[in-house]
Amino acid sequence: MSEAEAIDPLHFRNVMGQVPTCVTVVTALVEGAPVAMVIGSFVSVSLEPPLAGFFCTATSATWEQLRSADVLGVNVLGADQVDVSNACMRPPADRFEGLDWSVVGGAPKFAGTTAWLTLTPNQVIDAGDHEFALCNVTHMEVPDEPSEPVIFYGGGYRTLAPKE
Repeated sequence: MSEAEAIDPLHFRNVMGQVPTCVTVVTALVEGAPVAMVIGSFVSVSLEPPLAGFFCTATSATWEQLRSADVLGVNVLGADQVDVSNACMRPPADRFEGLDWSVVGGAPKFAGTTAWLTLTPNQVIDAGDHEFALCNVTHMEVPDEPSEPVIFYGGGYRTLAPKE
């Protein structure tokens, strides 16, 4: 394929669907109300200083709310938390309904996550139809016995194969 050849967006999406990603929910308190967005692009950026980030659709109304927050929470979901991911894709007013969560370090944390981080926004970088949120990591925790993570692959939720 030549550089000038156009890339079909649907084909690109299907190809990228072959890349497994973690399933996280980024949360914040905005004007005292909890806000949540499912993110499949959470990534470690730097160890020194500790930086992490994620991509959001630039035109997302939820992203507009999250980007105004001083503190963001990253809930790394376990294999038994697909319901949390699904709930956080409901209409915004219903996303926390029926879920076990509390405010930790200034952001909503769901019970039972396989890892938890709090972030402070550092900068937002334009990236096509998305924006990349580069953030400072301010707190991290992993339970004594973390569950296996849920991953997204090929258009659906999956779990990792057992270690041999």
